[in-house]
Amino acid sequence: MTDVAALIDRHLPAARSGDRRAFAALVAATQGTVASIALAIVRDVQHSEDIAQDVYLQVWGKLDELRNPDSFLPWLREVTRNRSRDFLRRSKVRPGDAPNADPDAVLARLASADRADDALELDERRRALDTAFDQLPAEAREVLTLYYREGESTAQVASLLGLRPATVRQRLSRARKALTAGVERALAGKLVRTAPGAAFTAVVAGLLTTASPP
Repeated sequence: MTDVAALIDRHLPAARSGDRRAFAALVAATQGTVASIALAIVRDVQHSEDIAQDVYLQVWGKLDELRNPDSFLPWLREVTRNRSRDFLRRSKVRPGDAPNADPDAVLARLASADRADDALELDERRRALDTAFDQLPAEAREVLTLYYREGESTAQVASLLGLRPATVRQRLSRARKALTAGVERALAGKLVRTAPGAAFTAVVAGLLTTASPP
């Protein structure tokens, strides 16, 4: 039995009887799971924490309806996913939405710098990573988020999500490969958009009219 499962078994009976301290212990034991699942769906830390708070308020109000203690964690996951999807339906902002960097603005900043701007390059990579992460399936985002928040333990993630460790390892492997490929595609797309085109050719052609021939 994992630490989380043991804590649930220990505090759930009292929490069902209305013990707020016992329920607070359940929150402390599971809040990482709830917030990570919400974050994987809505892609915003603050919104994910707001959703997690709503989830616990809803669960607290219906805790006496829980018949099987083993169902607590699956129930918590289900409520979290439903609340997160409800949030997306009500919100006009889609998960991962962010203004894309204007290639012309990026080039202008580069041209005005005395040297290569490492911070700008890092920002572009972060944007590319965000884009690649957003394109992962929700189940892959859940596994990745929990894996790094729970100390990189596949066994812990498997227990929290009700999966086999082998399934967690498989999803992690696929997600990492997809992220690598996604970042490469995103960066490649940005580079393509910043490539000189017809306007650049026209400028050079105009300069040639005043330049000495070879």
